[in-house]
Amino acid sequence: MTTTDTPTPDATPDASSGPTAAPASGTGTVPGPAASLVSGTGASSGPAASVVSGTDAVSAPVDVLALLTALVSCDSTTPTGEEESTAALLGAALSGAGFAVETNRLAPGRVNLTARRRFGPGGPVLMLNSHLDVVPAGGGWTTPPFTPTLRDGRLYGRGTADAKGPLAAMACAAIEVARAAEAGTGPVRGELVFSAVSQEEGDSLGARTLVPLLAGEGRLPDAVIVGEPTGMRLLTAHKGSVRPVVEVVGRAAHAANPGEGVNAVTAAAPLLVLLERYAAGLADRGHPLLSAPTCTPVLIEGGEAPNAVPERCRITLDRRLLPGETPESVIAEVDAVLAEFNASASASANADASAAGVGDGHGAYASVVACAPSTGGPSETPGDHPFVALCRRVLADAGADDTLGGLTVNCDMTHFRAAGVPALVCGPGRLEVMHAVDEHIAVDELTGSVDLYRAILLAALAGVPGERTAPGTADGAGPLWG
Repeated sequence: MTTTDTPTPDATPDASSGPTAAPASGTGTVPGPAASLVSGTGASSGPAASVVSGTDAVSAPVDVLALLTALVSCDSTTPTGEEESTAALLGAALSGAGFAVETNRLAPGRVNLTARRRFGPGGPVLMLNSHLDVVPAGGGWTTPPFTPTLRDGRLYGRGTADAKGPLAAMACAAIEVARAAEAGTGPVRGELVFSAVSQEEGDSLGARTLVPLLAGEGRLPDAVIVGEPTGMRLLTAHKGSVRPVVEVVGRAAHAANPGEGVNAVTAAAPLLVLLERYAAGLADRGHPLLSAPTCTPVLIEGGEAPNAVPERCRITLDRRLLPGETPESVIAEVDAVLAEFNASASASANADASAAGVGDGHGAYASVVACAPSTGGPSETPGDHPFVALCRRVLADAGADDTLGGLTVNCDMTHFRAAGVPALVCGPGRLEVMHAVDEHIAVDELTGSVDLYRAILLAALAGVPGERTAPGTADGAGPLWG
């Protein structure tokens, strides 16, 4: 296992809390370091050195619940926690199964982990990807969010669904595929890559760093499965987001003489009405797999002092994009709304000045001055892509839901698609518990997801003919999985 420092322009500090372990069955929590995730005999000494049950490391199932419990015990909150403990657990488990593991330190406490294992020459390169970080827990939990608790067949804790459940299931499936290859029980050919990236819940620092790095090295995968809580349904499209920061500028004055100023806060009120009208018009836009785009004011701040007419007021918008829309096209639409506001404000100010018998009026003026951080834009993989078709066949053969859907939130799939890599989103857990109090995952869904991931991996790596010459192609064989 190697660790390197990768300089980036963004640095996110801070402290961590150590991992603790919870029971694999029953109800309650058990404190203490997750030094071993082995059930049965023959436990080894390092953290996550083994995640297999029993004594036969080749044929035994991997204990995904134990791994997830250890991962959730690590506070990898963006921006206050750290990701290195989570990455270390995953790296130890994967290196124990023969994967070459590399950790890239992007900033204090922020890392990307990549684990690779090749199975013979040629064949496709398939990547499993998800993120190490979680959103802040907040208050109101019935159990401590970083002390995993098993209750009524569910594991509770921050990140159980988004996205440490998918991370744990993907890692365990990768380990099982490696063991099957070692035992000769699965015809595996190609390279399997596991990537756990930094700060998806913030500005996607990890994926924004990883994808250009792979492209520069000529190591982009042929396909990617991005782990997010979809109930193991295949989602081939997702919305994106752009967050324009609109600044309304008025004219400062003493609050005792408000008529001498232009109040930016009160001027923002008619602008919000115009933005609401713009948002309502978005309902007419559609997509086969996604709901209409949205535009929501999410933050507002204004004023400089309690005794002054506010000169400035800022409104941050959250605009959700459909595939086909771009941040640039959306900013242009917002600019058009602001132009209407500015014209109206100027006309109103001039009319007021004329009625008062003074010179030209000076109305409020609004413009986009910045964009708040976002995971990225929307993306989509065609539903008839051969890799999507392969995944659908595997799920159908397993009796699982093979229909395609879309993700209303954005995710790191966008960065792979921007690089031309086929990708889809699929993982255990439910969307409705993402970022919620008492986040949880059903244990039977978690364990079942390992089986489905493993089946997809074995089918995708099942001796594809021809040598790989570029992402998505095999020499003399046309598109991979065709």
